[in-house]
Amino acid sequence: MNNNVQGPVIQVVVNFLINPLWYLLLGIIILIFVRKHRSKVGVLLFLYAYLISITFTGNVFSRAWKINNTLNPKITYDAVVVLTGFSQSGWHLERSGLPYIPEDFFAAGSSTDRILAGIYFVKSEQAKQLLVGNWVIESSKYGATRKYDEGKFLLKLASDMGLKDRQVHIYGRVKRTIDEAEGVKRFAEENHPEKILLVTSEIHMRRALALFRKQGLHPHTFSVNMVNPVTVMSFVPGEEGIETTRDCLHELVGYIGYFLKGDL
Repeated sequence: MNNNVQGPVIQVVVNFLINPLWYLLLGIIILIFVRKHRSKVGVLLFLYAYLISITFTGNVFSRAWKINNTLNPKITYDAVVVLTGFSQSGWHLERSGLPYIPEDFFAAGSSTDRILAGIYFVKSEQAKQLLVGNWVIESSKYGATRKYDEGKFLLKLASDMGLKDRQVHIYGRVKRTIDEAEGVKRFAEENHPEKILLVTSEIHMRRALALFRKQGLHPHTFSVNMVNPVTVMSFVPGEEGIETTRDCLHELVGYIGYFLKGDL
């Protein structure tokens, strides 16, 4: 199987593994056919359904999974590396071609904190340069093949927020976090930065940092999208709980996958 085929196949498998509702469906099927210990299976299935649908479950995982920040406010970093996926690609792909949507309009999402933090560090002169990969997506999900180029939106956003062209460097196209780690390594080999700051979401930092260290890079870290404090609503089932559980499974499965491949 060539690499062009492997990519989509692996993505389908991963999307299956990180969807907690598939396991709920499997449990329901087992419940239909099982005869012995049916009540016990039913109770376990109920507990599973409850746990995957409350944000408290993801909260516990995130607190155990997180990496503490090592940002040193007394250091001026040569570059702040912001991991991609900080804009709403799906939003743009769904609306491609609509005349009232400006082509360079930046659609923000929960991960936009990443790029705002990176821009802040450069504007406050705690970092000399913003270093970002160009996340490009080509999708035919909505009919004709459409392309999303995050680098284009980044340059417009950075300019609007006061950064100069020389303060922003896009080091190449990326699709996965491993591409970003390898891209930053190439940049480091050519430019020899002494101090690098890595910025990404809190739940993503463990995997990202491990990939960077495997490339011989040892950046300081700053996490955004910190886990929310536990409240009464953390125990109320809802769509947010399922999405949070899915994000946790995404990180866990991704970490295991990269580990088995020897990338971290």
